[in-house]
Amino acid sequence: MLLVGLIIGVLSGCSDFNISKEQMALNDRGVAEMGRYEYSTAQATFQSLVKSAPDWLEARNNLAIATLNRQKEGDELKAFKIVKDVLREDPENLRALYVTSLIHLYLGKPELAVPPMIRVTELDEYDGYAAYFLGQAYLQMGDNASASNWFLKSVSLDPYLRSAYWAGSQALRRIGREQESEALLLDYQRFAPNPAARLASFSYTRMGGKAETLSIGQENFQVQPRPEGKLFGAAEKLSNLTKVSSITATDVDRDDFLDFFLVNEGKNGVLLTSGFEKPELLEGIDEAILWGDIDDDGQVDIATCGKGGVSLIYQKAASWIPALLLSDKSCDAGALFDADHDGDLDILATGPEGNQLLINNRDGTFRDIAEEMSLLGVPGKQVLVLDIDADRDLDILILGDVKNSIWQNDRTWQYKPFPGLVDLKSTFLKAVTAGDTDADGHQEIYGVDSKDNLLVWRYDGVAWAKKNTLKQETTDRGSAELAIADFDGDGNQELLRSHDSGFEIMDPNTGYLVHEQSIEGLQSAIVANIDPGYGPSIVTASQDGVYKWPPGPGRYAFLSVLPSGRSEADQMRSNGSGIGTQARMRVAGKWTVEMVLDSHSGPGQSLMPLSFGLRGYADADYIALTWSDGVTQTEIDLMSGKLHVIAETQRQLASCPVIFVWDGDRYRFITDVLGVGGMGFFTSPGIYAKPRPFERYLLGKNVMKERGGRYHIKLTEPMEENAYLDAATIYAYDLSKGYSMVLDERMGDDVTGRPIIFKESVAPYRVVDKKGRDVTSLLATADLKAPDPGSLDKRFIGLLEEDQEITLEFNAPIKHSGATLVADGWVEYPYSQTVFAAWQAGLRYRTVTIEARDDKGNWYTVASEFGYPAGMPRKMTLPLMDVREGSSALRLSSNMEIYWDKVELVYEVSGVDMSYQVLKPDSVQASRIGFPERRNNDQKAPSYDYEKRSPYWDTKFQRGFYTALGDATELVERLDGAVAIIGGGEELHMEFIALPPPAEEFNRFFVLDFRGWAKDMDLYTKDGETVDPLPMPSYADETRREFLHSKYNVRFQEGF
Repeated sequence: MLLVGLIIGVLSGCSDFNISKEQMALNDRGVAEMGRYEYSTAQATFQSLVKSAPDWLEARNNLAIATLNRQKEGDELKAFKIVKDVLREDPENLRALYVTSLIHLYLGKPELAVPPMIRVTELDEYDGYAAYFLGQAYLQMGDNASASNWFLKSVSLDPYLRSAYWAGSQALRRIGREQESEALLLDYQRFAPNPAARLASFSYTRMGGKAETLSIGQENFQVQPRPEGKLFGAAEKLSNLTKVSSITATDVDRDDFLDFFLVNEGKNGVLLTSGFEKPELLEGIDEAILWGDIDDDGQVDIATCGKGGVSLIYQKAASWIPALLLSDKSCDAGALFDADHDGDLDILATGPEGNQLLINNRDGTFRDIAEEMSLLGVPGKQVLVLDIDADRDLDILILGDVKNSIWQNDRTWQYKPFPGLVDLKSTFLKAVTAGDTDADGHQEIYGVDSKDNLLVWRYDGVAWAKKNTLKQETTDRGSAELAIADFDGDGNQELLRSHDSGFEIMDPNTGYLVHEQSIEGLQSAIVANIDPGYGPSIVTASQDGVYKWPPGPGRYAFLSVLPSGRSEADQMRSNGSGIGTQARMRVAGKWTVEMVLDSHSGPGQSLMPLSFGLRGYADADYIALTWSDGVTQTEIDLMSGKLHVIAETQRQLASCPVIFVWDGDRYRFITDVLGVGGMGFFTSPGIYAKPRPFERYLLGKNVMKERGGRYHIKLTEPMEENAYLDAATIYAYDLSKGYSMVLDERMGDDVTGRPIIFKESVAPYRVVDKKGRDVTSLLATADLKAPDPGSLDKRFIGLLEEDQEITLEFNAPIKHSGATLVADGWVEYPYSQTVFAAWQAGLRYRTVTIEARDDKGNWYTVASEFGYPAGMPRKMTLPLMDVREGSSALRLSSNMEIYWDKVELVYEVSGVDMSYQVLKPDSVQASRIGFPERRNNDQKAPSYDYEKRSPYWDTKFQRGFYTALGDATELVERLDGAVAIIGGGEELHMEFIALPPPAEEFNRFFVLDFRGWAKDMDLYTKDGETVDPLPMPSYADETRREFLHSKYNVRFQEGF
């Protein structure tokens, strides 16, 4: 055993006292709790520690850091007091100085943040984070020259601190140093997908080491040296078949054991299951097969690729359904993946007649859109699916006899010829594979050319280098296959290369030979992740039969991960097989990157768990998954020796900003707003919904109360999206008693937001649904209990299998003058990606249509697809200007998942005594507050608890500049086109001077008026990866806007 000492941190400070073992253990417990993001628990632990050891200054620093990250109201000031007290006793305490500066910056006081951070850089001149945050302080002060210098200093000190590149580039551009700015931007692009690159932000582990809690002294642990022995054990015979042209592997029967399918000469496929002792014959299969859950029923299916074309064989109830021919065009190679990112598996096939892209319509049918997608190309012999540009979608490389073709996915229903890799396109290759072998976020491409030389193409984040020869051969080795896996468990992937005489395992960076095995008459060799604890085996087919080469003793321990897009949720966003998922495993600070894409270049496509070596450690730090829909997810507690099945967490990733108001006791959840202002929302290829940049919301009676002479309103972002707020205003309407009001509001066209004053309201005496069931009682009150909208289309979020209908019967004919429909309800929002998925399947989300029944019993349309309630529970209205005299019933219909809570008619009146007052915010503060806890009722009606906030959630930030934390009043106090920008886990806290009560004869109605936009990070949302481009309304004061943006929007964020 090798004994290694790791210095976590010496926390004696300058105080001279003894620390007990119990106190050390308590401190270590608090550090561990912080590492699990249990900030409140850690704060309590450190509080107990400081109480028992008040003279231990570094324990007090730990308490300050835990308090700061707990993010309860007033915690910033509590943390500030703790570190100030530390500095009184030790003015040069490095961590206390550092945290003091960060708190000033967090509170929007950059001028106060500069002096302590300058002192930190003097005491520790090698801290890249200190240089970065000092640059941020100068940037917020408008001193771009000083900011540039410190960002450049940060880059030189810590080249992996990615935030400094972007921020430095922008600061340099502002002072006219364009060439240096472009150079930094190029460096930033190189690092963008690299998992080892780091970001700086106001969140735990992102603020630098001096803002992290630390353990005391030395912690000794043992790391296993590389075990002695061979990489592989003795070969074990699996089958006597000697003419096997293809081997693929998957878990057919879901027993957590890998099964193998052998394509044997003579039109017979042999399936080896149940410990390989019970071969099952599948007749008529003599070509390659592709494994995947094609119909998303939880069972793996088969797509065949051969001379007879492309066919499907479905697995149902542990039996195989006869083949369904999709195409009779000859197929030499194929791949199963989600080509259009709509949540199902499609089939890419190539052969003598060119390429086919068979799109899954999710109804049992497929259609070839290769020509429509510009993918016809030239005849091919191998298909490789990869992410060639590290942008979260999948691209295509097809090997041909004449030339190779590369297509880049641009997410606009098109694959475009890739402009780079010119020499790869013209190099004849026997085999090709790809993988991120150096874990830098970019896939390398490996190929074997006609002379059997092993070649590699590498991408540095900006450009592809020309081919490099890893290993030069002098003899013809016949056939060639390639695959990638970590065989020895050191966290570094190796390259498997097979040929007619055996297989080799090589270092993919140097070409160094790690292992060699001679096998005469070898026909194929694949990686097989059979044993989760010991890593990959190799299964070979040769003239002597089919053999398994199991793991030998000379390996570190492994674990396996099986990502699945399937969960218990009603509707899915990713394919059930998890194909296309990227998995980044972190072990003791080092990354290994895998993708659920078969790296084997031979015929067929396997589907099996990912295997990760642990370098001698007992477990992994965590795994970060990026699903095929672009959604991210992290998992911890991954122990060695086990298969970890990870299903995609079905989360509400985007909706709209959520508002809370102070109700006298707490911050009460109200609803979401500015969904109508969603930017970049996909409707059809190249077409995006036009955002409406305003929304008004009528608060319920007595909901908002003053606090300290002010009304308090919070606009929060508890999801993976951005809010862009131009202005927020309170309108206080005073109406004569006896009258009430609603607003002209809904998601739809021709909305004004104006008050609709009424005295008379009429409830329907009877309401029935589409099946004639009486649902009157469910629609009588707004209580978050709605009629069942009908069966959901499990293929598409927010879509129904059939239109829902509710019919409202009234006792008397509807009056023509002033009639207005008022409905309480909520909607399950689709995403851009699901709208696209429905579109490509020939479906469309249809908003609500309202019909009326005339006095002769005939139904006619009053308003076709006029809109719907714009998000979470709220009121929507529709003036019924086209209702005919004598009509006594209304019918609402839509195929959207809308929940109707209460529906009634009101009759608008004019000439009512009314006055109003306009309140602008007296104070606006941008803060990071974490994620309020969300709960849904049985019908998905959400509610949020502001007091229960998680500091961390699996959300990303769009790349760009956000509003600096602290005062943002100038950005929101008036309508000028200058926007305050916040992302997930952040809020704008707004205060308005309270009004005296209205006169006795009036009732007061508060209307919240928001002017702004929202944007999510869905793969199909236009510009969803970036904060820019910022909206530019026609009314914008461009001079003021530019000034305010350069003053306040200087906080760079990106990614996790």
